[in-house]
Amino acid sequence: MRERVLSPRASRTLYNVADTLVPAGPGPGAADVDLAPAVEQELRGQGVGAVRRTWLVLTLLEWWPILTLRGRRSFSWTPLEGRRQLLTAWRESRLAWRRAALASLEALVLGAWGQLRPRETATPAPQSDVGA
Repeated sequence: MRERVLSPRASRTLYNVADTLVPAGPGPGAADVDLAPAVEQELRGQGVGAVRRTWLVLTLLEWWPILTLRGRRSFSWTPLEGRRQLLTAWRESRLAWRRAALASLEALVLGAWGQLRPRETATPAPQSDVGA
């Protein structure tokens, strides 16, 4: 068995980011598929720097509502609409590092979803509806 690249806490944040980006609709969403192993495999191929950057982004995202005093709950415990608002704020941020961090995380999540989505739905990988 391969060693985990992401900690359980970072994996939980990743699952909640994925659930926010690809919510369940008429078909299954990202929460219905275990994306963490696919993301971890991709990160292994990108190297230690990518793993550390992803861990840092996930940790910042998890604690952002508390650090900015905009909420009393971490990202994973925020309702779906609050998570959408937070990701939209990062996407539309004036700070380039927040936009870039979210873009790299979205690329990992949507890439893993494209590989693992249930094939019987035969629908293309959805584009993120955050900010739409």
